[in-house]
Amino acid sequence: MLTAEENAQLTRVGPGTLMGDLMRHYWIPVVQSSELIAGGRPKRVRLLGEDLVAFREPGGRAGLVSEFCAHRRASLYFARNEERGLRCVYHGWQYEPGGRCVDMPNERPESNFQDKVTLTAYPCAERGSVVWTYMGPASPPPGLPDLEWTLVPDSQRFVSKFWQGCNYLQALEGGVDPAHISFLHGILDTRDPAARRVLDSAAAGFGFASQLERAPHIEVTDTATGLLIGARREAPAGQYYWRITQYLLPFHTMPPPEVGDDPLLHTHVWIPMDDDQLVNWCVSWHPTRAITAEERAEFRAGSSIHVMQYAPTSSEAYGDIRPAGQRANDYLADWEAQRTRKFFGVPGVGAQDKAITESQGVFDRSLERLGRADVGLIRVRKRLLEAALALRAHGGPPPGLDPHGYHVRPAAVLLPKDVAWVEGAKDRLSPA
Repeated sequence: MLTAEENAQLTRVGPGTLMGDLMRHYWIPVVQSSELIAGGRPKRVRLLGEDLVAFREPGGRAGLVSEFCAHRRASLYFARNEERGLRCVYHGWQYEPGGRCVDMPNERPESNFQDKVTLTAYPCAERGSVVWTYMGPASPPPGLPDLEWTLVPDSQRFVSKFWQGCNYLQALEGGVDPAHISFLHGILDTRDPAARRVLDSAAAGFGFASQLERAPHIEVTDTATGLLIGARREAPAGQYYWRITQYLLPFHTMPPPEVGDDPLLHTHVWIPMDDDQLVNWCVSWHPTRAITAEERAEFRAGSSIHVMQYAPTSSEAYGDIRPAGQRANDYLADWEAQRTRKFFGVPGVGAQDKAITESQGVFDRSLERLGRADVGLIRVRKRLLEAALALRAHGGPPPGLDPHGYHVRPAAVLLPKDVAWVEGAKDRLSPA
């Protein structure tokens, strides 16, 4: 169990906090590239407790700056997107994507005041059809992470995201918890054809595990970039079934795919907006083939990790990805299905995760009671806290900044009982 102080250190992400300072050393996804139109309107975002606007200037360069003009704090959400950058509509001050003020038309021509004004701005780069930002102190920033999903062609990748109303850590902890799939995402009768279709789908990735023992044996090992979490279940023919999750500092998790030689792969990026809300990036990709129309339709339908049934759009930060299922409507739970067919009646794997992590509220981890099945999330907390404390004590760089360290995969494998799981799965854990 954590102390109350450790809980606060791990969950607070604003400027100057222990975890906020750590996360600023890593590249952060902001929006999908398609969301920013050259010369189009800015888009509100909120990252690590900061209110920002993302935009694409008419020449095509993406920018990310403070939402509020340095002059009188008017919102640049309403700014004009002109050739040299965003122009505040209140007094006309203009900022290029790097934050430098390039025009002050309300000042006299002889004034040099504009040369003294710079707006908070963060460098942006695009990879995998996503706009990324670096909010840290290093200049130049570290290289973008070589996540495989960002390197494959667009046809081999499906990206979505949705808002969650809870702290990033409790959502991320669900991504490194191998035991909950037998319960939260479970079905009451594995012979039920409709329920089996969901579990066996490429999007769910735990159909075979549902036929085995519910409580896996869990082991964890360190990597240069994070952790490997192995969940072992007894399998037929004297084998073990290992489901291996990748945790990559500070906010990436890769759940295991379905067992087989050619599975779709999946990942989450858990990005804190502030202490109480996050953006859950969900990515599915295939290393060698295009994602089919049927698979894309399944993702959009919401039975998988992707949650794409949204409430009406608002102009607030990430107001266009608030799911329709929410606390006020019981997350669209089917209570009859929960009574007769499913362990939990909320429809869809990602929606089930969202509902249950939001149900925890903002909680004090010093009050929880953890068991052996929680070793994965215990080690994630320890890894994060150690990295953040070392950064605060000794300065950078923190671990896991080597771009190639992110060029990994999750895995699901059947192995003889006398084969060590990391060694037996090593060919599947790294792209060729």
